[in-house]
Amino acid sequence: MALYGAEGIVLGARNWGEADKIVTVFTRGQGILRAAAFGCRRPRSPLAGAMQMFVHADLQLAEGARLETVRTASVRDHHAKISLDLASLAYATFVAEVIREFLPEGVSDEAFFDRLVHILTAFETRNPRVTALASVVQILAAAGLQQSYERCIHCGREIEGDAFFLAREGGALCADCRTEGAVLFSAELRELLIGLQTLDWQNPAPPLRVRGGVLMAAEAIVLAHVRELVGHPLRSLDFLAQLA
Repeated sequence: MALYGAEGIVLGARNWGEADKIVTVFTRGQGILRAAAFGCRRPRSPLAGAMQMFVHADLQLAEGARLETVRTASVRDHHAKISLDLASLAYATFVAEVIREFLPEGVSDEAFFDRLVHILTAFETRNPRVTALASVVQILAAAGLQQSYERCIHCGREIEGDAFFLAREGGALCADCRTEGAVLFSAELRELLIGLQTLDWQNPAPPLRVRGGVLMAAEAIVLAHVRELVGHPLRSLDFLAQLA
């Protein structure tokens, strides 16, 4: 089997057999891939530390027909602070599940890989709830599934002031194009969603000051969109519901 190197971040792991794992890794050069990590659940395994959620590592992989095989792994960053805070862990797990759902396997996206490195750092230093929402908005954009917040989805006019939002068509409506099923879309809510969509993780501005009601409204819009696109329950959302 051909061997190759990959820089990757573990975004999913499940036990397999007595001492092995199947891991989902987002890599810089190959995008999302799945690999078998044999023996990594043994305490003395040289792979044990690297095959944990959110670990950023340099990997040596062997090509396989269905799964790659992790041969060696050298840890770059554990992002251990995520696992020390239950809220950060829950929201980061949600982001990982959204990435697995929406970004295609085997398609390189180096720009998003670099963004993910900064997102995981943000989970260790910033509000995890806002970090998760911004991450999901940007994941949808990377997958070409983003909603439209700045222009009317019917006439294309730039939205100013309060407007309306039509969930089934995934975007904002101006007052002239308002139709049945559209709900109020305040300027404050729109500005928050645009701010999350354009958040620069490498050079973040001071933490966003968000009123609780507006944050909840933004979450409702984005999560409803995610649920509709996925078409099945997300386990991480159940975890977040229990946490709440």
